[in-house]
Amino acid sequence: MEKTTLAAGTTLLVSGPASLMLIDGEAEVLGAPIEKEEKLLVREEKQIPIEAVTDSIIQISLGDVASCTEIQGTTIPSSWKSLAEATLEMPNPKILTIGTTDSGKSTLCTFLANMLLEKHPRVYVIDADVGQSDIGPPATIGLGVTEEYVSSLAELDPFSMFFVGHTSPTPARDKVIYGIRRLMELASTNGDPLIMNTDGWISGEDACTFKARMINEVCPSLVAAIQTDKELNPIVETTKTPTVIVQSPTAAKKRDREERRRLRELSYRKHLTGAIFRSLDFNKLRLVGAEVRNGRLKAASQRLHSMIGFLNENDLLLGIGVLTGVGQKEGAMKVYTPFRGPARTIEFSSVRLDLSGRELPDAEDYCLHPV
Repeated sequence: MEKTTLAAGTTLLVSGPASLMLIDGEAEVLGAPIEKEEKLLVREEKQIPIEAVTDSIIQISLGDVASCTEIQGTTIPSSWKSLAEATLEMPNPKILTIGTTDSGKSTLCTFLANMLLEKHPRVYVIDADVGQSDIGPPATIGLGVTEEYVSSLAELDPFSMFFVGHTSPTPARDKVIYGIRRLMELASTNGDPLIMNTDGWISGEDACTFKARMINEVCPSLVAAIQTDKELNPIVETTKTPTVIVQSPTAAKKRDREERRRLRELSYRKHLTGAIFRSLDFNKLRLVGAEVRNGRLKAASQRLHSMIGFLNENDLLLGIGVLTGVGQKEGAMKVYTPFRGPARTIEFSSVRLDLSGRELPDAEDYCLHPV
């Protein structure tokens, strides 16, 4: 653990896992003031900018793969601040962010949520990035609500979730849009601000059609488009929704495919914490994405290790699990899950996991395990 002195107007870019504490001075993270002597945790998969408002002293402890870099000036683009000022003038803003992968969409959502708390008692956030969701596990859409400043969307506990079942929107376009609209209904009851994060699929005709359709059906009051070289023009030019073009932050963290997979696995493990084995009678369940015929679960061996979702009576997600075994004679399925409530509806996903949350290949042939 060491102490770092930051001059006013300087930013300390911290990549986790790390913990830090403001000892003296004034500093903020993404528009949120940091309280003195309050420990701030940075998760392994996250990077946050600590901006010194005045000369400040910060005590910091870095994990094995953590790092920190001092940068002159701010990492927050001026266009973000202008966007935040515009949203503060709106009575009930509903902001949808679009941009390519690693463009800073979730960071922008965090910044806007913090800024809107200056005027509103609470802010709702929908994370519809099914591949890299911060609110809820991958393959889901999460709705979070905050009444206090946050340094990352990952700090928000899910208020409600919708099960998509895919970590890419490509095979589930209708479902993604439907899920956003379902969660919007829950967030609109009090007229509070709503910020929506989306996936980074923007290239090609199919992607442009999908995003334009999403905008037209979700009907946000404003679209915040993070772009660097007119790559979003084919999308924004096909919709009549007001759009503000903003820049990507100078220090946006780029991740390769392997790192994104590793981050998904961290999230699976988080949402499987406290899991136990449960035996469920599949003949008494409503199954989505699977079929029971003549008292047998069809294609049971191919479904082994599938990530499943427990749904409530409104088809919203209560928790996830992993199918670990099927007993056809007993009509039982063995599930590894932290969800303890009554099971009525279970939906199967395209995601396969082992019990540690590691993703398994789709094409792997699994032997059927006894219940």
